[in-house]
Amino acid sequence: MKILFINPPFTIFGGLEGVGGKTAPLNLAYLAAYLRKHIVPVPDLKIVDGEGLRISMNEVFEQIKEYQPDVVGMTMPTSSYDCVKEIAQKVKSLFPKALIVVGGPHPTAFPQTLIKEIPELDFSISGEGEISLCRLITAIQQNSDLSSIPALSHKKNGVVIANPQRILIENLDTIPFPARDLLPNKIYYASLAKKMGPTVGYLANIITSRGCPYGCTYCESKVIWGRGARLRSASNVIEEIKECVNVYGASEFIFHDDILPIDRERMLEICRRIKDEKLDIHWACMTRVNFVWEDVMRAMKDAGCRLINFGFETGSATILKSINKGTTLDCAREAMKICEKIGIRTMGNFMIGNVGETEETIKETIEFAKELNPHTIGVFVATPYPGTDLYFQVKQLGYYNENTPWRNYACVSTSQSPMLLPNLSPERLRYWQARALREFYFRPVYIWKRIKEVKNIKDVKTLFSGLALFLKIVFKKN
Repeated sequence: MKILFINPPFTIFGGLEGVGGKTAPLNLAYLAAYLRKHIVPVPDLKIVDGEGLRISMNEVFEQIKEYQPDVVGMTMPTSSYDCVKEIAQKVKSLFPKALIVVGGPHPTAFPQTLIKEIPELDFSISGEGEISLCRLITAIQQNSDLSSIPALSHKKNGVVIANPQRILIENLDTIPFPARDLLPNKIYYASLAKKMGPTVGYLANIITSRGCPYGCTYCESKVIWGRGARLRSASNVIEEIKECVNVYGASEFIFHDDILPIDRERMLEICRRIKDEKLDIHWACMTRVNFVWEDVMRAMKDAGCRLINFGFETGSATILKSINKGTTLDCAREAMKICEKIGIRTMGNFMIGNVGETEETIKETIEFAKELNPHTIGVFVATPYPGTDLYFQVKQLGYYNENTPWRNYACVSTSQSPMLLPNLSPERLRYWQARALREFYFRPVYIWKRIKEVKNIKDVKTLFSGLALFLKIVFKKN
């Protein structure tokens, strides 16, 4: 059996190219590795990272024609809807007997309706995909019943059947490391906001846990993983880091966990092992402001942490409570003090346009961003991703624009938001997004601080690249 995994080149359908760096599709690499371990005989596997390679749809079609797959699996964030639809239509026109399965955030939110809307799709998997896909491939090989495959939606006699949800893998250490040998590893790099210094080897993405115990209204994490967190052991994490360094030549890492130091003792053990193993790496991660402790941050810095990405979200205590963030403004202030004291760079993400937002609360957010003064910030317009609490909230309130194309759901985009707040038009939110970025980045004290950090020609190039990207975000037309 020949199985082709595709990460669709969805940026060409919407979104802003060049903002988020290039990130390996670990979800597809995990699926490939899991099939290698559990399917006998091992299928012929291939991954086409269309988004990472920034290839055209025609180039994707050429690779499909050359490979002649029996099964095509595609990851499907909401913004890739049009892209996935076009690829599915092309696959069926080229190879009518090929089976197409999709997974990811959008199929998880719409497990039944999706394969009605795109009739070329044969299967949809909700949530965590390894077990379900493995059982599906086995059932296809054996021509057996599909009713027992968890989280699978499929068509039977023209009727869409959604099997009961889900089975989660409790012990994440049992999952093999991602099949990085199927990826174009050398193309991946950190975004300008997450630069960690001079790059010696390539950038590796890594995730050491799945899920988050918090219930932020806007977040897709619990849509995919459910509410709660499962953690890999420190030893398992270190072995994957060593594989990336020794086999693939990685020197920089971005950890994609929602909260990397969610277990402080595990975090301290990972840091100790990085030093004991003499792993000369630099890395960036995400955490919440209520998971910042000085001893842990020092250990992280000593183990190579150069950047922490915080979701501050807002400078309004009222909005912070309404989005169910579970933190406070003072907690954010204290987290920043600790990072500044230790010398870890910070990136702060802020969001405007949530339910209850006003121009006054946006002004509070801008002032709060300047007060915290992280090294870089991102300012996003709130997006009600399907399946999130925010999505259902705005639908119920009548604030949702049903005519919004799915491509407008790109993570970083200048497209019009699906939100129709009664007191803030989409155009007004774009104005405030641009103004927030201008007010933060055009402060003389900020500009002077960045200029003083320039030490070589690479730093100059990074500075001007950041300026060009800033202008693209602020001034690009919808």
